[in-house]
Amino acid sequence: MERTVTKMSGSRTGIRIDMASKRTASRAKGKISGKVKPWLFLLPTIVIIVFWMIKPLIQTLMYTLYDWNMLPGTVPEFVGLSNFKELFNAPEFGSAIVNTFYYILMMLPFSVILPMIIAALIQNVNPKMQRIYRALIFIPMIMPPVATATVFQWLLHQTNGLINHVLISVGLIDNGINFFMTEGLARLMIALITGWKMIGFATLMFSASIGNISPEYYEAAKMDGSRGIRRFIDITVPMLSPTMMLMIMMSILFASQWTFAYIDVMTQGGPYGTTTNIYYLIYKYAFGNSNVGVSAAASLVFLVVFGIIALLLQKLSSRLAFYDN
Repeated sequence: MERTVTKMSGSRTGIRIDMASKRTASRAKGKISGKVKPWLFLLPTIVIIVFWMIKPLIQTLMYTLYDWNMLPGTVPEFVGLSNFKELFNAPEFGSAIVNTFYYILMMLPFSVILPMIIAALIQNVNPKMQRIYRALIFIPMIMPPVATATVFQWLLHQTNGLINHVLISVGLIDNGINFFMTEGLARLMIALITGWKMIGFATLMFSASIGNISPEYYEAAKMDGSRGIRRFIDITVPMLSPTMMLMIMMSILFASQWTFAYIDVMTQGGPYGTTTNIYYLIYKYAFGNSNVGVSAAASLVFLVVFGIIALLLQKLSSRLAFYDN
């Protein structure tokens, strides 16, 4: 009898040990699966980022030290830092830098000043009309850049363009202006067309930010006798400072990228390189001159330059931007 009881108690103890070990194993598996599952969800994104961003970046860094024309069967030749020397000695490099800063400065009114004013003006309009205005002003943003460039080529054509026809009809000019072959006008037209296309996006950004401002501020200002313009300067502008800093950062970092399609379609960098910016110069070195090394060197230089600018703007934004907490 005692042996039977001992066997039963031993079997029960063994069962308990087995159950405890199974629970421990299941908990361990649960912890492991809990750690692995997030990475499984992130895996497709990580693969895409590595394949389309990290790998090309590493290849670009490598090509800065080689001379290669991308022709099949050719082998890249190691040349050290000579690509950077050739880049800095190129005469078109200086003009590309000047044009890049020109496009940045020209984009600031279209991405900050005018959108902020337009967003403030339509804020007190009937809600249905607000949606109509916002949809209309956003239409240029969704138009393909190549189609937009083609339309403006027709509008600004020297002999058959609508703009020249109107100017001649009202007596302002006698002969049609070749907008894209005149040194001063070509660069200005590129900047204006790009600004016209980007103004809709910036207006929507400012409209959303104005909608988040508490109406109590405006009610208190009205009680103090503040008028519309004064309320805009004292309340709206400070509250929009985070959006302003964001749009300034985007204009500085992406203005040359936004103008690339219009330069490529309408001027090809001309006349005499007066519309070329750094992005088009990088493209021209790689696919026009088949000089991958110099193109990669220019890409690396401006990656570092724009990275430093982005860091400085982030620090400046943390000091100047006002958040209503």
